[in-house]
Amino acid sequence: MASNSGGWGPPQPHKPNGKPEQLKYSGVVKKKDSEVYVGNVPPEMKEEDILLLLRDFHPQRIKRCHSGLRSYAFVDLGSSEQVQAAIQRFSGHLVNGRRLFLSRTGAGSGRKDPAGTQRIVEMPALERVPRGELGLSQAKAENQTLQPAPPDAVRQICYAVPMEMRGSFLTLMLKDCFKDLNWLVSIAKLHGEAGLLVTDALPQTPYFWAIHLTEESHSNMHKLFCQLAEEESKQPYLTKQAVQRGTRCMAECILGDDGAAWNRCWVLEKVEDLAVVLFVDFGRSATVPLNSLRKLDEDDFWDIKPLAQPFMFQKEMVSARPMVRQILQGKVVGPSRLEPHILTFTLCAEEEEEVGDPWEL
Repeated sequence: MASNSGGWGPPQPHKPNGKPEQLKYSGVVKKKDSEVYVGNVPPEMKEEDILLLLRDFHPQRIKRCHSGLRSYAFVDLGSSEQVQAAIQRFSGHLVNGRRLFLSRTGAGSGRKDPAGTQRIVEMPALERVPRGELGLSQAKAENQTLQPAPPDAVRQICYAVPMEMRGSFLTLMLKDCFKDLNWLVSIAKLHGEAGLLVTDALPQTPYFWAIHLTEESHSNMHKLFCQLAEEESKQPYLTKQAVQRGTRCMAECILGDDGAAWNRCWVLEKVEDLAVVLFVDFGRSATVPLNSLRKLDEDDFWDIKPLAQPFMFQKEMVSARPMVRQILQGKVVGPSRLEPHILTFTLCAEEEEEVGDPWEL
């Protein structure tokens, strides 16, 4: 991959005078296999920041969009393979406290800018790796090579609380879906030894979602999943007009090698023919087609409170290896410093040895 002086960037065409020529985007976007949708982008994130993030996938064109409170982008990566690789690497990636959502846009006819404007977006040559990309809050050099942080640097690393774990976010979800806020108070009371079934995790951060394994949670899981399996074929698909931000419904959630199953979800964002949803029982977000959502608005389906709750490890960093669907044995030692409903969890000695070196990358 070509690199500019002092940093990374996509290959730049050159003018006869030797200076890099800025790439331009016409403002008319065509859906194609080489295009990736990047949703939930922080408003302050510029075109060049997105290009820098995706630099390893050779971005060629970018379209940055703002629509009300929504902020997203469409990036042409040149091939379907690059799109798939980018989705696998960055979907769920945290940027400035927001979790990015990446998905394919698919092939189709041309469309206009969602905001209804036609403008030229210039892509400046990328020169430096910003300090924030280095991973250390007190990095000494802006152009140093990215390397795994050593154990003695653990105090220098700062993690923003994921958007889906914040109290303000969960309050909105509880109001829309469950009409009850007591769940936030009840989950904070857990303390002492516990077994946790991990439902989602953020790699290289201490945050994860898990179900506290008790007789009550097992009974709730059995009751809810049987209820959803029975209703799956009975519930109609929602129309595009019926899907709005805050809609409670059901969608298929990918469950690894076991395929997919219908689960309760809450619509976070609606963009064109896509919806970003949160699976409320797993703490997992996904981008799905609008026409794949089924109705699930009767209160009876929302009597059982969310199965999974947010946790963070007491240690700053955990293994890069996936933990989803693992059962962890350990101890809940108390609330986290930033959000009291996010409980701090420490593994028992045997479990910690199996997870491995927390700095192993």
